[in-house]
Amino acid sequence: MLYPLPDKEYIYRVVMGRFFTKEEINPSLNLLANNYELIRDEFESVKHQLVWTNWHGNNSYTSIEKSPYAGWQVAALYGQYDPSMDLIEMERVYDQGCYVDPEKDILYTHNAVRMPNLFRLAYEAGIFRRVGISVLHPGKSIPWHVDDDPEHPDYAVIRGLWDIEVNPQNNEVCTLSLDTEDKGVVLEPFSHNRFHFFWGRTPHMVHNTLSTPRYCLCFDIDVEREKLL
Repeated sequence: MLYPLPDKEYIYRVVMGRFFTKEEINPSLNLLANNYELIRDEFESVKHQLVWTNWHGNNSYTSIEKSPYAGWQVAALYGQYDPSMDLIEMERVYDQGCYVDPEKDILYTHNAVRMPNLFRLAYEAGIFRRVGISVLHPGKSIPWHVDDDPEHPDYAVIRGLWDIEVNPQNNEVCTLSLDTEDKGVVLEPFSHNRFHFFWGRTPHMVHNTLSTPRYCLCFDIDVEREKLL
C-alpha cells in the first residue's frame, strides 16, 4: 500500500522544531557572553529604573484562549526602524521616550540609554531586529503558545534568549520547553549566561518555580533558511 508523502510545510516544521546553537544562529553573540559580568552588573544597577510593560496587550495569540502575559513583562530596548512607524504611538506602547538613530536604522528607548554597554554590545553582536529584557516573576509560567512571527521565503525569524539573572534555590528551576513534531517535548533550563534559540512557530512554554524573578535578554534574528535546514 502506498502512503502519501508528508507535505513541505510538515517537513519544515519537523526540521525547525528544535533548539538551535549559537554557532548556527550567530557566533558573534560570543561578544555578549564574553562580557556577561559587565552587562549583568550594569543591569542590576538600573533594573529598578527600567520601564517594564506587556506592550499594553497589543499581541494576538490565536493558539490559546488566555494571553500568556500574566506574570511576564519586558523592558524594551531597541528594534529595527521603519519610516512608517508612528513615534508617538511607539512611545505609548513602550511607556517611555523613543528615539531614532538613522545611521543604524534603529528605534531605541530610554531603557537602552540607561544600559549603554548592553545597547552597544548587542548591536555590535548583530542583533538588529527587536530586543528587550524579559522578566518572568516568581512562581509564574507562560502556557503553551505559538508566536505569529512574519514568514519570509528565504529567512526565518529565530527567537533568542540570553540568561542575565537566574537564581535557583535548592530544587527551584525555570525551563523553556518546545513541543516538537518528531521528538515530543524537549526542554532547556535557564541558567546564568546561557543562550536559547528556537523558531517561534514551534509551540513553546516556560515553567517557572523560582522564588526570584528570571531575567533574560529576548531578541529576534533573521536567519537564512538554508543554514537551518
